[in-house]
Amino acid sequence: MKTQTKGKKMKKAKVQNETSSTSGLQVLGFLLIAFAIADFAMSWAGVNLTSFMGAASRFSPMIFGFIGAALMSAGKDGD
Repeated sequence: MKTQTKGKKMKKAKVQNETSSTSGLQVLGFLLIAFAIADFAMSWAGVNLTSFMGAASRFSPMIFGFIGAALMSAGKDGD
């Protein structure tokens, strides 16, 4: 006796290629965060990298870090 097996039909699937590109805002944000870390470390060593900011130079690592983080998140959302 012969038995017949039913073949399954293959379904067509749509494939979406995603490219992982880094935007310019993300790069700029990363550089600002790196500068904020360097500014904080150098302030402990006694070197003021942001003396041009006057009294606000005490808070410059936080300022540059927050701006950098905002730019990095804006670069992700802009894709």
